[in-house]
Amino acid sequence: MTSNITDSNTTNVSREFGLDTMCLVIDGIAWSGKGMIGSILGSFAGVEIMKEGAFTQFFSVLHNLGKITRDAAVVLMKTEADSLLVDSLIGRNTNFRVKDSSSVWHNPNPWRYFRRVLLEDKIPLQDRIKNHRPIFQWQTHGQLANFELYYEAFGERLRMVEMIRHPVDLIGKWMRRGYGELFGVNPLHMTLCVRYHEHDVPYLAVGWEDIYLSTNPAERVVRMIGSQWDHSYNTYKSIPKMLKEQILIVPFEDFVQHPKPYLSSLEQFIKSCRTRHTSRILRRANCPRILHGRQSLDARESRKKSLELQLSKEARYILNRLIDEYETVSTKFVL
Repeated sequence: MTSNITDSNTTNVSREFGLDTMCLVIDGIAWSGKGMIGSILGSFAGVEIMKEGAFTQFFSVLHNLGKITRDAAVVLMKTEADSLLVDSLIGRNTNFRVKDSSSVWHNPNPWRYFRRVLLEDKIPLQDRIKNHRPIFQWQTHGQLANFELYYEAFGERLRMVEMIRHPVDLIGKWMRRGYGELFGVNPLHMTLCVRYHEHDVPYLAVGWEDIYLSTNPAERVVRMIGSQWDHSYNTYKSIPKMLKEQILIVPFEDFVQHPKPYLSSLEQFIKSCRTRHTSRILRRANCPRILHGRQSLDARESRKKSLELQLSKEARYILNRLIDEYETVSTKFVL
């Protein structure tokens, strides 16, 4: 039997004529404040409602695991971004779930999206895109580590806002969500996993699968967050200075206390501006707020000590290293 399938080693997939709009990637470790910053940016002129890249980020993971080629990963990312932007502009697959950060209810103008669902726009879509230059906003997890792929996909159109947050607070969020237990077990959670010794193990545990399977939830979370932080941090250090201009690192704790300088920086970064809706979205996000009083610092230290009781000596070292690196990095990017 003859096959019509072309040899994959000699065929390059391509999307040369994609949409020529800014791709604004809101990235960071899960629960680092991406939903908050995405809602605020959604109040800026021309910025679309945030779309989540839950599956799209796995294109880069699959490439890193050698499961798909580089050109395939790049084309899939470009195609998905264009598809999600078109969906947003015509009201398809719009999120109306009240609690989700990507919902229209977290946008300052939800009725704009109702209008798109209910009414036919008289201006052709390509003309709307060309004339209004919408900014596509995309939420991802831990994709700074794959910046090179994103740059290959979007080039000068790429802007990446990287949210960072204190490791103890991140670990607490992950623990409360059960992230140390449900990956690869709970069918409602869609994290990409690898098969290892008859078990599904999350991709964040590749390289230390035996430890993942043998240890407790707290240690798993510390090591998974450590893995994401290390890949992102090491990648950032290796990025050429010129390309770093397409990345804006925002420390969560300082932003929520002093948002104004970050808002000005974001305006310059994406060449947009705040609107009359921005102050309302900031109030909804409880910004500015008092965060680092003596009581909260004591509470964090108490959570850290409680966490350390559940960790091996090696995991305690990872935790303290993450804290030291975070405090050094966050100080560098405070505005």
